[in-house]
Amino acid sequence: MIARRIVLSATAIAVALGLAACHSKDDTPATDPKAVAAAQTAISSTAWLRQHLPAHTVAYLRIPSPWSMLGGVPNGRPLDAALSTQAHLDAVAAIRDGIGKDKVLADLKLAPALSLLLSDLRSPVEVALVDPVGIPSPASRAVATMTLDFASVDAFNARIASLDKGDTPILPAPLDTEGRGRLASGATLRYDVSQHRLWISQAMRESPGEQTLDQIVADAAKPSQAAAPDTLVALESRIDTSGEGLFGWASVRGLGGVAAAQAGDASLGKLPGDFASKADAVAFGGGTVDGRGTFRIVVHAPQARALTYLTPTAFAPTIKSAGEPRWAMTLSLPSADHYKTFENNLTLDFGPHAAKAYHEALARVGKRYHFDPARYLSWFGPEMLVFSDDAGLFFALHSPDRKAWYDFVKGNASIGWKTGEADVGGTSVHWLTVPGGAADTLPPDADQGTRGLLRLIDRMGSKTWWIEDGDWIVMAKVPQALADRVAAKPDVALDGWFKQRAYPGARTLLGFTATSHGAQRDAYYTYIEFLQALGAVTGSDVNIAALPAAHTLGLPDKGVLGAALEVDADTLGISFTYEQSPVELVGQAGGTGAVATAAILAAIAVPQYQNYTLRAQVAGALTAADPVKEAVARKRLASGRFPANNAAAGLGKPETLGNDYAGAVTVGQGGEIVVSLDGTPPRKADPKLDMGELVLTPRVEEGRVDWSCSGEGIDPKYLPASCRDQPLEP
Repeated sequence: MIARRIVLSATAIAVALGLAACHSKDDTPATDPKAVAAAQTAISSTAWLRQHLPAHTVAYLRIPSPWSMLGGVPNGRPLDAALSTQAHLDAVAAIRDGIGKDKVLADLKLAPALSLLLSDLRSPVEVALVDPVGIPSPASRAVATMTLDFASVDAFNARIASLDKGDTPILPAPLDTEGRGRLASGATLRYDVSQHRLWISQAMRESPGEQTLDQIVADAAKPSQAAAPDTLVALESRIDTSGEGLFGWASVRGLGGVAAAQAGDASLGKLPGDFASKADAVAFGGGTVDGRGTFRIVVHAPQARALTYLTPTAFAPTIKSAGEPRWAMTLSLPSADHYKTFENNLTLDFGPHAAKAYHEALARVGKRYHFDPARYLSWFGPEMLVFSDDAGLFFALHSPDRKAWYDFVKGNASIGWKTGEADVGGTSVHWLTVPGGAADTLPPDADQGTRGLLRLIDRMGSKTWWIEDGDWIVMAKVPQALADRVAAKPDVALDGWFKQRAYPGARTLLGFTATSHGAQRDAYYTYIEFLQALGAVTGSDVNIAALPAAHTLGLPDKGVLGAALEVDADTLGISFTYEQSPVELVGQAGGTGAVATAAILAAIAVPQYQNYTLRAQVAGALTAADPVKEAVARKRLASGRFPANNAAAGLGKPETLGNDYAGAVTVGQGGEIVVSLDGTPPRKADPKLDMGELVLTPRVEEGRVDWSCSGEGIDPKYLPASCRDQPLEP
């Protein structure tokens, strides 16, 4: 069914686009809140069910409307000023009006589906799974709702009827005068004309005493009944705060423990199983957070041991860069206490054998290099940065106890550690070399060539260059780069720079952020291209020249791109940050609208093209009967009797009479001809047509043989109009 394919396609588009996003509030052009609200009402309003979730909600999904997916609805972005103008509203109205009036769309039978997507639907599609015991179960009930622009129940019935193309209608019967009815699947429907809101509800398994759809609707309308789970509220605030983006949440309480028990120990020991057993909710989606576009996947697993080891303890990059960084990466090192907790739990997490092997390896390294992870982590971290600025590429490490480190370096002089300072263009640069010792790890019987090569490598050692900058050491590949940094006089505080970019540093285990240029402008102009293309498709007079230019809107040039692995005491997640579309993460944003336009049209046009292709194949198979019809008619007119088989008609065997789509043409009793469609190579019939048959029945009228045609095992919509129990031309 077209309607079902539309919903699936819309969901896929929403996941692929991740939805549009926005700039920081400080850079956002001034907009009129009333104009924004009016534009949302006219094009696509924000989510409603999210604020009225029934008690015992165990899952929730918000699928944006197509206009929201394409970035055409104000949602707190810098483009709001343009999207809320009358010129934009007029363009949308012209397209909607054109869909219903265009004869080409009507002839192609595309108008009903396009109207449903781009005109009738005026909100996100929201779905909630409700269960009395608080976890997904056979007793769960799905409830979906959306706003539709139908002024009457009759108008709703007419639109749904226009979408029916197959044997099974979407609605077995029209909604009654009160807007109540059922889907073919058995789901209950209610269209509330006063609110323009459609409700759909279906239980996974019917049970006595459960709420009716009317009771669910009545409860949802009561503000006191809103009872969104705490984890839903918390995770939504990290994924989408606009009410227009893609957002999904589900309770997995109890499910992770079952999965962990079945999976047993993994290669990472018991940590994955412990994490799964503690997980109670998962969320995903893309929308607007802190004025920018975000796509996130987050798992809520409080008290999981892996989170205890990995959670960042601080993020205070109190260091400056020379001009704004082009990009930066951050890594949060564990604290000494976190490391000790991990080390103490080695037996618990990985078993006694793995714990013993770890301690033995650590002892060997410690003996050779005087290395102790806990001591290093007390001297350095937790912040570690890599960034590129006007002076070059640098690696920075927080060093709160640098004196202890220097004492340690001096103490290792006896094992070959060397350190000192070099003057580079007036800048004092520290250096350190540490002997390799790789040759000493070879077995006694190792050949001399290998031993000599490793000694040569050991002699090279590893030399590190750095300068001190407050509580930080800043390193570079060569000392000259550090002299360049000092000469550039760094002036941009990185902590403020990260904060302006809404960088989730306090929970970022590993992250990346960079500066983009022109993302807002590119997205805006691509959207205008979409309006122009859609205007042409719908035969609408869309005046895109009336929309403002980017420079008059004051759109910010600089934007943000980023990704992060996020960890805190309760959650593990991965996030991507952008201005308008995730496409920015891999290239220019300019192609986003074109991709979205193609996707939205493909959701409608592809099914129609597929139908056309299958009808063409059936018509092609039917042509194989033409010479057989002539032979049968000639035999009947000559002998007064219809031939009963191919041989009697003077024809070859049935399989020799086929073509690309017909595997055989068989003459039967009374001159009946059966054309058998075949999808087995070298035949080319679509699998949907394979083994279907076209049956041609002869009759004699006024000294000539006429034919009627019908199909067996072939969906009637694929039959030619002349072959639906209608006479064929002689």
